Amino acid sequence: MHESGPALREANASQALACNVRAGLRVALLLSTKRRDVVASWGQFGMLFALTIVSTVLWSLVATGWPARFNHWALPYAVFFLPLIVLASVSVAGIAGRTDGALGLLVAVLAADLWIEAFLTLSHLVSASTGVRSIAQWAPWVLFHLGPAWLAACIVVAAARRFDLPWPRRIAAVPVALAIVAWPLSSADFTSSLWTRADTTHEAVDERLRDAAVREDVLYLQPKLLEQAVAALEPPQPGRPSLYLVGVAGYSGQGVFRREVEAVDELFATRFATRGRSLKLVNNAATLRDTPIASRTGLAYALDHLGTLMRKEDVLFLFLTSHGSKDGRLSLSFPPLRLDDLAPHDLKAMLDAAGIRNRVVVVSACYSGGFADALADDDTMVITASASDRNSFGCSNEAPFTYFGRAYFDEALRTSDSFSEAFDRALPVIAEREKKEDYPPSMPQRRVGARIEAALAGWRGPHVPAAPAAN
Repeated sequence: MHESGPALREANASQALACNVRAGLRVALLLSTKRRDVVASWGQFGMLFALTIVSTVLWSLVATGWPARFNHWALPYAVFFLPLIVLASVSVAGIAGRTDGALGLLVAVLAADLWIEAFLTLSHLVSASTGVRSIAQWAPWVLFHLGPAWLAACIVVAAARRFDLPWPRRIAAVPVALAIVAWPLSSADFTSSLWTRADTTHEAVDERLRDAAVREDVLYLQPKLLEQAVAALEPPQPGRPSLYLVGVAGYSGQGVFRREVEAVDELFATRFATRGRSLKLVNNAATLRDTPIASRTGLAYALDHLGTLMRKEDVLFLFLTSHGSKDGRLSLSFPPLRLDDLAPHDLKAMLDAAGIRNRVVVVSACYSGGFADALADDDTMVITASASDRNSFGCSNEAPFTYFGRAYFDEALRTSDSFSEAFDRALPVIAEREKKEDYPPSMPQRRVGARIEAALAGWRGPHVPAAPAAN
């Protein structure tokens, strides 16, 4: 029996496509299908492949809502699952000893994916529209992991039934499908979405500025901005330790990170006399012509310069705010530029290479707890907005601060000159806000070296202005 089914049905491409889509529903439901139910041809494969890309784009738009702006730079990441489906299907067909049937399996699984995408998107919409905060919070995580596992199950079950696999080969197919499809997709953490809501961007930025980072004049201007920024840093104050501030806003897609860095820069200038001794690295379209972008290269350059400027008694306060990934990296993102994210060990190497002794490092991002352990030493205080396996919250476009940033900087540090005491004050405030919103605890982290508090006490001494009285 030929897998391609009746010749008459194959001659009509639209009828064959409809037949395959119907069979795909049964495959998605893990039900049995007969081989004649699937019209296997390269033409059908190409049509389903293209239809899957189109459906991915459209369902993403439905999930985002209109009006929305299309981010074509995210398209390769959004369809990353398609080559994985091809590789897994061919591999499982090879395990079955039926490489001649790989095309039929591919067509069946691609058709099933159309139904899986529809179910996941509709489930996301339903969960987001509920009034139960815990459902709205956890449903995206559940659906994110359900999709890859469901897809792998479809490949294994469809192959087992189409090829009449004996149980040993069925068992062998399971880890193959999980390793090729489920694990890569469930461990991926792409921060760019295919669509972004046009009505949630409160930045006064012309649409032409969205791609301004790759304009020729901007590309030549950026190195000059970085050189000017580090050259403008003043030397330490004579006779007493000085505090230097470096603020990094890593993610260009939301203005909250830029606003947070700017607010902290102003707060430290007022409270801790860092004006002239502060530097900002910001990924945002609104600041391209006056502020250096936040990249690993730019940060390393700035730290190297500070290492030549600072004395051993001076203190660096390094504040980084952005999105974080599950592998512990801090997002440095400014599409269409391809910037490398910042890993904890990379930052440790930069600080060590710069020779900066006394360090206070605050990382505000999801999954940022990995920085606490990686950077901890006797001369360093590390504070993170979350544990290494937890989210932090408040990264909305309209917010002036994240939850952590508001509690730590905007509230605690306005009435305290101790970075450690401010952390103690911020913890219950963050916990209360998360509890009120029914969010899981972010569990901010702190590591304090044996010598850093003495260095901070020497900096504060009688020179830091007294904290204003709390209202």
